[in-house]
Amino acid sequence: MSRPTLALADRRTQRARVVGALHEQRKSRSDLVEQFGVSSSLITRLVRGLIDDGILREVGAQAQAIGRPPVRLEVVRDHGALLSVSCTSEGLRARCVNLHGGIISETSADPVDGVVSPDSIIETIAALVERTPRVLGIGVAVPGVVDADTGDVSAAPDLGWTTEVPLRSLLRERFGVVVTIDNDVNLMMASERRSLGTRAGRNAVYLYLGARGIGAGIVAGGRLIEGDHGAAGEIGLSPLNANDRTDFEDTTSTRAIAARLEAAGHEVADPAIERLLVLADNGDDAARRIRADVIAAFSHAIAVITALLDPHVILLGGHARAFRDVEHREMLDPLRGELPFLPEVRSAQPKPDAVLDSALNRCWQQLLAGGL
Repeated sequence: MSRPTLALADRRTQRARVVGALHEQRKSRSDLVEQFGVSSSLITRLVRGLIDDGILREVGAQAQAIGRPPVRLEVVRDHGALLSVSCTSEGLRARCVNLHGGIISETSADPVDGVVSPDSIIETIAALVERTPRVLGIGVAVPGVVDADTGDVSAAPDLGWTTEVPLRSLLRERFGVVVTIDNDVNLMMASERRSLGTRAGRNAVYLYLGARGIGAGIVAGGRLIEGDHGAAGEIGLSPLNANDRTDFEDTTSTRAIAARLEAAGHEVADPAIERLLVLADNGDDAARRIRADVIAAFSHAIAVITALLDPHVILLGGHARAFRDVEHREMLDPLRGELPFLPEVRSAQPKPDAVLDSALNRCWQQLLAGGL
């Protein structure tokens, strides 16, 4: 219950929880008393200290029908800044925001010889930090296996990393602030989950089709599943069948699909899935065969995911958003009668800033968890 939780917490934790309650919505002192179920004297002391430290400020009054209108409180916008970075095979995107979520600055960087190096991540962050007052935390999203305890990235082939990278340690040593490192598909799942209904949001899978890899973000029983080594959801590494050790992503990543189309004599200037579907719709025999293989591979992955996790919904993200309702049905059709229950399969919402926003949110939560 909230009453003993806040009342018995240490001072730094109490302050952090009050700030967390005000991060997205202005509230009065009485609102905080009601929310946390503690005495008004405790809230008054905490708020006074946070105002003195420049973290909170009073803003106007909250309208009410009778009596003296209470003054509302909000987090001071420019008390500090948060920075997030999204790393992909196409390069880096980085953004700094104030504590109201307003964008302070943004930048991007292209890969060098197909590699996004740890040094380039550090340099990109350093350039933003140099022109941003008081950065409080940094959140980084990577397409790889991330150890949640250490922040080490043990595999990130899309970035060209072949050895383990202690990314969180490197960034902490350089910048001396709170740092979070997360798998990018897990962050996509976190973003998508906020728009799902209560039931769907408790058991959902985000199946992401990338240029080189295929991964899944998993929520089961209302909890994000990361696994013992941070490798939960690496569905792309699973074989397509017991007799063939070819991995799901070996044949079904967009680069693999593009290579098959090019081998069949087609130019692939557009994204590979869109090009494949257009050619197949127009009756090209090679494209129709490749499309059937891709649908079968996704059907197999959906079967494995469903048998293990029984999700309410499987969301297709990344390049897989190009699949239409007809492809969704074809993925499910072979499974009807084979599994006790089938999930809903649909495209994820188009959210170009989902990873950056979720990385910022994770960073903010970690900052509050450490106390203020």
